[in-house]
Amino acid sequence: MRPFYLSNPVWRTKNETRSTLFAGSDAGGERAAAIYSLLGSAKPNGLDPELYMRHVLEQIADYPINRVQDLLPWNVINTLPSASLSSQVST
Repeated sequence: MRPFYLSNPVWRTKNETRSTLFAGSDAGGERAAAIYSLLGSAKPNGLDPELYMRHVLEQIADYPINRVQDLLPWNVINTLPSASLSSQVST
């Protein structure tokens, strides 16, 4: 059984918003918002957010800057192993 705070999107959003107050600066808050948005778009695209982020972090250091859009969830779904698909992950 999942804890309440993991299954309630309002609770998560409220607490994620609170944690951005401590981002250190406006730029830090913007970066945190970009990461939350990226992770939030992984699941609707059929990806496990944790495995997707792991893939992105492994690839991004050596990735050409003019092709970084290839790492967006809707572009990555065909290149990731099937284990990263959210339909394969138990809830």
